[in-house]
Amino acid sequence: MPGVAFAANFLWVMVIGLLGPAIPAIIRDLNISYSQAGLFFTMLSLGSLIGTSIGGILSDYTNKKTLLVVFCCCLIAGLISSGFAVSYLALLLIIFLFSLLGSPIGAVGQSVMLEMFPDKREKYLSYQTVFAAAGSFLAPIMVTINFSTGLNWRWAFMEAGFIGVLLCIAILFVKMPKAIGKKARLPLREIFKNKRIIFCAVIIFFAIAVDIGFVYWLAEYFKTELGVNIRFASGVVGIYLAGVITGRMLVPQLLKRMKGGRIILTGLIIGLASLLCFIFIPGVAVKAALCYVYGLGISSLFPLMMAKGVELYPEQPGAVTGFLFGFMSLGGMVFPLLLGNLAEQIGIAYSYLFPAAVLAGIFIAVSIFIKKHHY
Repeated sequence: MPGVAFAANFLWVMVIGLLGPAIPAIIRDLNISYSQAGLFFTMLSLGSLIGTSIGGILSDYTNKKTLLVVFCCCLIAGLISSGFAVSYLALLLIIFLFSLLGSPIGAVGQSVMLEMFPDKREKYLSYQTVFAAAGSFLAPIMVTINFSTGLNWRWAFMEAGFIGVLLCIAILFVKMPKAIGKKARLPLREIFKNKRIIFCAVIIFFAIAVDIGFVYWLAEYFKTELGVNIRFASGVVGIYLAGVITGRMLVPQLLKRMKGGRIILTGLIIGLASLLCFIFIPGVAVKAALCYVYGLGISSLFPLMMAKGVELYPEQPGAVTGFLFGFMSLGGMVFPLLLGNLAEQIGIAYSYLFPAAVLAGIFIAVSIFIKKHHY
């Protein structure tokens, strides 16, 4: 059963990952600005904010298999439709709709996994985010291969739709646990006002600024600022994601030796140091290598903060998951658009100072939290 949860997150994050490496081609194909391109991710995240919140809550007392099949079919239809969008506004609308109706697959899948294995949440959430990062890793490879064979960015979305068909078929053959129903169900307002959950949600919100905020413009940065070809520019995103995958695979082993809080802080130090070097040290090869180190550094932040949040209400993992995923989506609404505006005002290169400042702020906040709660 964890395999379905892993696959659901793999597909959804792969969809998110398609946008970044495809952005240079979309900008030129549709003749749009950086700010307009940033709005794609804003609409994707707005749909996800609503969809994952509702989907996560529903998963606590509704048939999970039905939810996954319905949401997966909606996502498939949206991905295929994206390949045929002929204008900026049409693509913007399609992205919002398939995010609204398709994004809950990740939250529902995670809810199922947490309900079945509550005592292994840190381990399985880390492995789940490995699969999610693998989805992001595959996305730029798909885009790069398509460019290399003369296909445009639209094919990657249709290929992701085909992967969604395979996931939908797999869901139909997997047995899932029944929902808890109304047993031991707390009012949602009691869950959502818990200060520790709110803290985890806020950190996850700002974590998007140091994750998506770094990678979203990475392909355009390498192409425009460093002058590399579009295939290398799209492929360099995979170097960053390889670092993320490596880091998240190491988390379950590191948890045997140290507390989660120490893992997070160590990673944040590595991430901040490598990002500052990325900003100020010239050279394509050096910057590409630093992308890997940066991904390695920030990799533990999201899964361990998510695990810290959902441990408080193990009987209602869907509600907490939906709440935390909602803040992740809210970050996705804000930061790519903000960084797009910064890129137009001061250039992409200097816009990376913003995620560096956010990373330093997260380090301070998490340090205080860990000292207070002995995490």
